[in-house]
Amino acid sequence: MTKLSFTLSPAALVRLHNALTCLSKFNESVSIEAEYDLLRLSVLNSTKTAYTAFIFDADKFFDKYSFTIGREYAAERNARSDRFCCQMYLKALLSIFKGKTSEKKDKDTAVERCEVELHEDAQQTECRLSIRMICGLGVIKSYKLTYEPATVQHAVFDRTRTINQWAIEAKFLRGIVDHFSPSAEQLDIYSDGNGKAIFTSFTTKVTDGKEILKQPIHTSVAIDRKDFEDFLVEDHLHVAINVKDFKAAVAHAETLNASVTARYSRPCRPLQLAYESDGINSEFTLMTRGEADPDDIPPSSRRVIRELSARQTPAPLVQPSSSNNNDTTAASNRDMPPPSSRRARPLTGTASASVCNPEPSMEAEPSRPSASIDFDNSLFVPADDDRQWDETNEEETTEDVLGWDASMDQETLHRYPEDSESRMFNRDMEPESETVTAEDEMGIPPTQRISQLHGLGLFD
Repeated sequence: MTKLSFTLSPAALVRLHNALTCLSKFNESVSIEAEYDLLRLSVLNSTKTAYTAFIFDADKFFDKYSFTIGREYAAERNARSDRFCCQMYLKALLSIFKGKTSEKKDKDTAVERCEVELHEDAQQTECRLSIRMICGLGVIKSYKLTYEPATVQHAVFDRTRTINQWAIEAKFLRGIVDHFSPSAEQLDIYSDGNGKAIFTSFTTKVTDGKEILKQPIHTSVAIDRKDFEDFLVEDHLHVAINVKDFKAAVAHAETLNASVTARYSRPCRPLQLAYESDGINSEFTLMTRGEADPDDIPPSSRRVIRELSARQTPAPLVQPSSSNNNDTTAASNRDMPPPSSRRARPLTGTASASVCNPEPSMEAEPSRPSASIDFDNSLFVPADDDRQWDETNEEETTEDVLGWDASMDQETLHRYPEDSESRMFNRDMEPESETVTAEDEMGIPPTQRISQLHGLGLFD
């Protein structure tokens, strides 16, 4: 049987309400993780680009804290034996804590403490999280909320491998955020090399192109390095994050009067905003954008890129040079220019020679077009196998090509039309003779009278 119980003072209740309000800006549900020495509330946004976690210390934050977990819980759910995980809706928690911390009109009915208990038993059909608000004059307000078991995902961030780091009070960052436009989407952070840190908010989306005031606006705010508690950043290194995530972190850090520390290595790698105050350890792990250094790309990614880009491209058509046998042939070629011919364009692979060459030694051997993509080692369908189902395209269909032979003499060239005409005449005459023979074999000529057809049908 798993048991979790803790007690909150009015001041701790206010800080818990502020943490829940910050988490609601990232997701609708919150993951609760209870351990022997801490309570963690974490959220991962829907796009998985921002992870937020608040860790409440058992000794510093709570007045009382107790946690026990049964062995059967870890065995049934294949979970750690020292942690209990569940998930709840943030709206349900905010509806309970909303307004309870600001009851100053009547001190007699103000909240004196908050008691939270959770009992999970495998034999019970329903397990609830009970919250009791102990108010003045003996008033007790009780709430019971449902929860569901969940597998919590944590963002992995190694602080020891970070190169760039800066720390500044939240009130300075609050002054920067006030200058940003409500429609801003991204925030670019870099050092200009002259002792200034530049924070630039921008957007790439136009809400309405007709109105000038709704065009994308770039707002840059410069802060002197002297205002930072710690500043160790590479000059001219641009890192972009989401403005809304940055605003949510700054707004919560200001409620604790804490100093925000940013750690990151390079663009396209996670950036973490962290601060600690009053027993609350806050972490915001955000995705960054920017121009990554090609040298920082892992070797495995380079190999995948090379495999996808190693595709055979169509080779240029071969232009064989015609050799002239003598000066007489060259002179005759000037008088009669060669006719224009349409080359057959290959689909893929290496193209073969598209003209006739009188010298066999200079003629390129035609090769079959190879598949543009390896079907066994690729995610794409080979172009040669796929295009055979397309409609016939006369421009791309491979057909016989009319070439020009400069080595032939004019007499032989003039005899070609006569021979071809005689062959065509003989071919045209052969079908007629076959047709006549077929008609002679027929017993009934086409001009036979209808009266002569009696006796051959079914209606005689």
